[in-house]
Amino acid sequence: MTDIQRMAYARAAATYGVPIPDYLATAQAFHAAATAYRVGVETAVQPTLAGITAANIAATVDAILAAGQHDDRLALATRVETIGYGLLGDAYMRFKEVLMIELAAPFDKAAQKFMTVYDRDPNAPQDPATVATLEDLVRLRDMLAGRVGASTPTGDVYDLPSRCTTAPNRDALTGHMTSRTHLLGRGSLEWLNAMLAIPGVRLKWQTPAQQVAHIAALPQHATA
Repeated sequence: MTDIQRMAYARAAATYGVPIPDYLATAQAFHAAATAYRVGVETAVQPTLAGITAANIAATVDAILAAGQHDDRLALATRVETIGYGLLGDAYMRFKEVLMIELAAPFDKAAQKFMTVYDRDPNAPQDPATVATLEDLVRLRDMLAGRVGASTPTGDVYDLPSRCTTAPNRDALTGHMTSRTHLLGRGSLEWLNAMLAIPGVRLKWQTPAQQVAHIAALPQHATA
């Protein structure tokens, strides 16, 4: 997992009110402490005999001897920080599953608000904040899913179109959605409008399990 992904997930949790679980808070605290210690060792001023007096002979000599272990201390500090980095990555991998569930509510709320306006008049202006929320959450949904097809056993061709929509049939997923949203930014106003212009398509956050169930229940073609 990249630093960009971790920052995106942390921002998502803060933005949409997803509580940080204890295992992630513990990993964050460990990594932060390990990094602070490594920086402290790395930037420590090396002691010398300058300023030595009768009162501080022992302390000065002991400090100089301890500083002789600086390289070993820095190497160990770096190893500990690397361990913390790994623990943080593992924790965020677990937290991804939490976000996949918890971000459904804010997406569906914004989607319902958008669709209410669209259903009344497709050309009516939309609330910019609602559009921004949907665009942000579509990007997050894509980031959580990773490579197309990696999170759904149903098939690569159905994965991307069904992450944030439901469809009336499989043809809509593989044909209509692709052709109507080609070159449009996923989650943009134009993309959202193009999706809803397809008969029977609705905006809805779907987890991988929900995608599989939804696609399995769809007919291949439109029914009369």
